[in-house]
Amino acid sequence: MLDSRAEFSASAASSAKWQEFYQAALLELDNGKMVQRISEARHAILDRAEEILTSSPSDERSALNDALQALRVLEQSSAREKPAA
Repeated sequence: MLDSRAEFSASAASSAKWQEFYQAALLELDNGKMVQRISEARHAILDRAEEILTSSPSDERSALNDALQALRVLEQSSAREKPAA
C-alpha cells in the first residue's frame, strides 16, 4: 500500500497530466490540430475524474468540471470556423 507521500505524489502527477493536455488544447492555434488536442484533453480529464469520483469533493473536481465546459465551448467555436467542403 502507498504511504501518504507517495499517494500525494501520484495524485499530483495525475492532476498535472490533465492540466497539460487542457492547456495544449486552449493554446492550439492550428485548427487542423484542434480536434485532436480537444480529444486528448477530454480523455485526460475524464481519466482523472474517474480517479477522484470516490474521493471527497475538492477544488480539483471543480476545476475538472470547468475545464470540460471550456473545452465544449472551444470545440463548438472550432466547428463553426471550419470552412464548408
